Amino acid sequence: MDAFARADVDGCADAFAPDGSYSDPGTAGPLSGQAIRDHFAAFFGGFPDATCETVSLDPVTGHLSVWRWILRGTNTGSYRGLPVTGRPVTLPGCEFIEVRGGKLHRVDGYFDRLSILVQLGLAPAAPSAGQR
Repeated sequence: MDAFARADVDGCADAFAPDGSYSDPGTAGPLSGQAIRDHFAAFFGGFPDATCETVSLDPVTGHLSVWRWILRGTNTGSYRGLPVTGRPVTLPGCEFIEVRGGKLHRVDGYFDRLSILVQLGLAPAAPSAGQR
């Protein structure tokens, strides 16, 4: 979490065990090894001013915790092949984090992908109740 808050790609990747995996709604499936490093590099390249506020960090079991967060950043670089928009995003989400032997074994992230696209102006917003 600290490495992510510092936009430290190496710190993020090095926190994972050699067989560790990462997934979120934007990944095609669980990532491992160099793909984890590439994923974080691409994210911070697209949102270099990203900040992450911890809402809570709650243990579920001895090895599993839930991290609830709010991400804020401005899209000033290429991200996942999408055009640069210069728009800010505010995105709440959570991650289920499994730690074993002091390293991340599995991280499963959850957030609303459509919300990002709407905030970036790349998808239409749903009509409000008054517009239906």
